[in-house]
Amino acid sequence: MSTPGAVSTDVIIIGGGIAGLKAALTLQDNDIPYILLEAQDRLGGRLKTVKGQNGKYDIGASWFHETLNNALFDEENTLDDGKGPKWFYDDAPIRVIDQHGEVSPMLKLGSISNEIVRYVEMECYKNLDTDMSFHDTMVQYLTERKHLLSDEQISRAIEYVRSLELWHGVDVQRLSAKYSPIDPEGRDALALNYDRVLARHVNRLDNSSFKLSTPITSIERLNHGRNVRVTAKNGTLYEAKYCIVTVPQSVLQIPQGETGHISFTPSLPKPIRDSLKTMHFGALGKVILEFDETFWPTDHERVLALASAPKGFLEAIKNGTEVPKISGSVPQTWQYPILALNFATSFSKPSLVVLTQSPVTDFLEANTDKAWPYLKPIIQTMAKKTEIPTPSNVIVSDWTQNEFQRGSYTACYPGDDPAACVIAFESGFGNVRFAGEHTVLEGAGCVHGAWNSGKREANYIIEHIKTGYTGLNFG
Repeated sequence: MSTPGAVSTDVIIIGGGIAGLKAALTLQDNDIPYILLEAQDRLGGRLKTVKGQNGKYDIGASWFHETLNNALFDEENTLDDGKGPKWFYDDAPIRVIDQHGEVSPMLKLGSISNEIVRYVEMECYKNLDTDMSFHDTMVQYLTERKHLLSDEQISRAIEYVRSLELWHGVDVQRLSAKYSPIDPEGRDALALNYDRVLARHVNRLDNSSFKLSTPITSIERLNHGRNVRVTAKNGTLYEAKYCIVTVPQSVLQIPQGETGHISFTPSLPKPIRDSLKTMHFGALGKVILEFDETFWPTDHERVLALASAPKGFLEAIKNGTEVPKISGSVPQTWQYPILALNFATSFSKPSLVVLTQSPVTDFLEANTDKAWPYLKPIIQTMAKKTEIPTPSNVIVSDWTQNEFQRGSYTACYPGDDPAACVIAFESGFGNVRFAGEHTVLEGAGCVHGAWNSGKREANYIIEHIKTGYTGLNFG
């Protein structure tokens, strides 16, 4: 029996990011009624393309990752919207600088960095039940192998390998060693842009099938798991046979009593509750610098600016004493690596798209006026000039400041267990299902992973509706 006054349908989808959109369209293609509730005033979630003075930029997801195993990328390549290329491989050799200028390839930092990553993997396999930070395992490598490295290689190796931070969205002191290695399934292709992917999904939706600016406060399983009732913040009730929850992991982790918390009745299963206590969230951010003209070299598509090793790091490694930590409540320029996408080279636009990690992202997104002062010394070094113009426009992402996002994507700290988390979310809660980048192992943190998960959960519901399964579950 439905709740009097409730909006009734077959499936309620919470969240209008790519996972929710793919779930909606999969249900729609199978004639299953649904309603999608989105907390923000737009669809897309962490897909967000913004317009600047020099063109468009993806302030959220930017790449089709792992293009050997990316069904979304494959699908895009079968379609033609008449608007030109949809992607660009920006994986030419990278330019590397530090605060002193160009970093010589003769230091062989790439090879040393690869060996450090392999060493970390080997150490983790020795005891699968223990985990350390990537930083501490890296220090262990340098201590053991210092007799095989020059002083400059020891100092610079930590600087170079920290580029991993710009994948995971957290610094190496907080990054799990066990889950730090990256083994991509294919090349990464820069999207041109993700608003095209988003548009082709959104344009297929019926306007009556989704509600914007509709955050929810509670999800209740009724009638021994036969129905689900969702309460919106505005008081509207929605009731259905199934619910797919696609909000970010960070939102599911909001404590009771704090703004944005979603309550579940009955409580979520213990495996889900436990995984939410141990998994973490990264903060990969972007700063877009637009200029009136290009004043920096255009012979590389990407520029990696290395962080400087903490003062006393080399001496500590050589003497076997405690290594100084990366410290300070306010990040300092050259303290963390950054990656700059050189749009002057790739697209003949005088723009730089800078990627940052937590805690830099948190700081700059909370203090957008500090973005240019923070980055200026790096751009001066990149340009090989002390006198450089001020950007005509600066765009800073706001993911850590957005109450419905609170970061970028899942990240692993020492002791986290992403496999257990994924298993828990895939198992779901009877007729309450979960989708999003945090619910997959293949494509975790990526658009195609979230997209696949939305399709997975929609197909789960389609199968159970066709077989007459009601979602009965007393758990």
